[in-house]
Amino acid sequence: MLPAERTGPRARISGMGRKAFLSTALLLGAAPAAAQLSSSGGLPRWADSALVAAGLGPRFSLSSALNPAYDFGDFDGDGLVDFVVQIKDVGGLRYGLAIVHRIDRSVHIVGAGRPLGNGKDQLSWRASWGAESPGHVGRHGDFGRAVLFIADAGAPSGWLAWDGERYVWIEEE
Repeated sequence: MLPAERTGPRARISGMGRKAFLSTALLLGAAPAAAQLSSSGGLPRWADSALVAAGLGPRFSLSSALNPAYDFGDFDGDGLVDFVVQIKDVGGLRYGLAIVHRIDRSVHIVGAGRPLGNGKDQLSWRASWGAESPGHVGRHGDFGRAVLFIADAGAPSGWLAWDGERYVWIEEE
């Protein structure tokens, strides 16, 4: 019998069989992560439940007008990945971010009518933002944790960093 024709537990996997096996293994390996997503747009369940418990719904709605819609990073430096999602106030006029700390499920709102720290209380619909790891922002400051970089038309660019109590604005030099 040729090696590709063997059957049973010790059969070798040929080229196409190996690709199919690896694809299946990758999909099955991803299933537990996908099972952790809520039905409300791919948010992690722990973050979704924290946003609901904090009363996000009556005051703010999730928004996809900013890019990206959400991001991850260890913003509070506890070793757990936290979550940030773009939001807008219920009037639909002011955009901002909701940051959820995984360790205690606390929700922190910046923008959307609350001060950002750069002289504004909202992000414009053209704002760009994203999580930056400590290694990428090390030349701008020693935060020791992930921070949020924000570039917004008509306002200084900078970082939002957790100081242990709240998010503070650090202007880009």
